[in-house]
Amino acid sequence: MKSYIFKNPKLDFIELRYVEDIKDCVKMHLHEELTITAIKKGSLTLIFNDTSITVKPNEIAIINSQIPHSATTNEKSKDGYVLYLKKDYLKNLDFNFSSAFELIKNKNIYKSFIKLCDCLLDIKVSLIEKEENLYLFCLAFFSFEQTEQNYKEESTLAMNIKKYLDESYLEEFILDELALKFDLTVVHLIRVFKKEFGLPIHSYILNKKVHLAKELLTSNISISQIAQNSGFFDQSHLNRSFKRIFQITPKEYQKNIFSKC
Repeated sequence: MKSYIFKNPKLDFIELRYVEDIKDCVKMHLHEELTITAIKKGSLTLIFNDTSITVKPNEIAIINSQIPHSATTNEKSKDGYVLYLKKDYLKNLDFNFSSAFELIKNKNIYKSFIKLCDCLLDIKVSLIEKEENLYLFCLAFFSFEQTEQNYKEESTLAMNIKKYLDESYLEEFILDELALKFDLTVVHLIRVFKKEFGLPIHSYILNKKVHLAKELLTSNISISQIAQNSGFFDQSHLNRSFKRIFQITPKEYQKNIFSKC
């Protein structure tokens, strides 16, 4: 039985579990966290004290914290995801989910959730990208109760954030740390940066890394070393990111440079 768990002390408000072969959990239990569940094949029946819901592909189930439940499957049930999300995280972002549980029959939300899970389980994806994708999923789904406050001039603030990222993009950090540095909430940090530059923070950082790699490709350094020097997990991670921006691989780019020398 394949099983993968994402858990990181820097993102201690979230845990994700993937199980290929889903098993019944017939004992009534509850979680301290809010849970979001989805499957790719078969069905999963969640049983509460006086009712039940059946989760199928293209649907997600959300169960609030401290809600007793059990789960049964059929023989075709495979590829299950359970995301555990601490309520304090939602509270700090002024998101709210007040229902005991809810079954969401929305294919687009399901796809967004699976995409988030794949991102969290991908060891090549940076922590800040994982965190920002989680936030964007929550922003699209949970009710948002943020009230506007009086902040500094947003354009100047965004430029200061950009300057810091330009100097520190090879470091590993998370949104909470960046927000703390500028005395902002994570919500305001993400909003003000994207409003000014049109990119999420993790995309801006990735773009900086790709352009550094592009500069290094004019040297005699090996592509695998360039990947390491420019902050990528490995050469395949660089290849994928580089091609996404420049439509050619680093090797093709380097070959074209030296063929003209």
